[in-house]
Amino acid sequence: MFKKRIPVFYLLLSVLVTSAITFLAFTTIGKIKSTNAKETATITPEHIDSGNLCNYNLMRLKGYQFIKPIFLTERECPSVKFTQLESSINEYIAYEKMHDSLQSAAIYLLDFSQNDWMVFNDAEKFHPGSLAKIAILITYLRMAETTPGLLDRELLFDNKVIHIAPVQTYNSKTIKPGNTYKIRDLLHSMIAYSDNYALVILNLHLDMSVFNKMFTDLGMAVPDIKDISSSLTVKEYSKFMRVLYDAGYLTIPASEYAMSLLAECDFNQGMKKELPTNLKVAHKFGQWGDDNFLELHESGIIYLNNRPYLLTIMTRGKNLDQQAALISHISKMTYDYMVANPI
Repeated sequence: MFKKRIPVFYLLLSVLVTSAITFLAFTTIGKIKSTNAKETATITPEHIDSGNLCNYNLMRLKGYQFIKPIFLTERECPSVKFTQLESSINEYIAYEKMHDSLQSAAIYLLDFSQNDWMVFNDAEKFHPGSLAKIAILITYLRMAETTPGLLDRELLFDNKVIHIAPVQTYNSKTIKPGNTYKIRDLLHSMIAYSDNYALVILNLHLDMSVFNKMFTDLGMAVPDIKDISSSLTVKEYSKFMRVLYDAGYLTIPASEYAMSLLAECDFNQGMKKELPTNLKVAHKFGQWGDDNFLELHESGIIYLNNRPYLLTIMTRGKNLDQQAALISHISKMTYDYMVANPI
């Protein structure tokens, strides 16, 4: 072993240099802002676009004595790498509006691999329609965490449910009146087939305190379920899909189960229509309308190789088929852009 002594001066110099390098490395990384506290910290994300360095926001769960779990993270600023795509989408929407095929639209895109995102027309609010079924799904899975066996509890499809179920243009399979169904089977029908009968039965047994807390946890106003004008922005709605993919709000098995149901959604007229048939997509559509206009929306996670991304498209117009075609085309534009611009 070496026994030569190192002068104290050099030891001190080494410590000072090391400390300076460490300080500079950490202070050049964006600060994290906690949504539920005044605390600030620093992190090094897995990927950082040096041309788009900005602060991160954290959302933490409240209600615990010793911990504040992080369940959602986001860069404050949109990514410059989506500027060209956003411009192309803007031109396409302007063209459709000029030809009276569309009144309004909003788009949110999140690349999970780098946490980069863009949003178009986030100021406008839309009625979520059947997209709200994902909020019901999350609520039941949250309820099941504290009530063992809840998903296997059976509920009766009473005939009165038929008269209060919302009317829907795009219908698929439905459950049959007079039968009893396990809650897990009702959740499957509600998500995979967008069955409004299953939705009504589940709503009748929903724990509203858990439902309301989910909205406050996500930093959104609690909706009045009796108010048909209740609405969300495209970015607000996208939080539901994000917390499922990140598995920070529900348990990991529950999040995986929820995403597996969304992967069975059989609506093929919109987001999936122009994409490769072998591409896995976990998605949900929703429609709503009155005498003045119709709304059609879709939100989904597209599993593009090792680069999954979230796309939410909300539309308002006069013809659902035209709006479905618009969703399909924007989805294809986004897919082509992601393929042409790999990491």
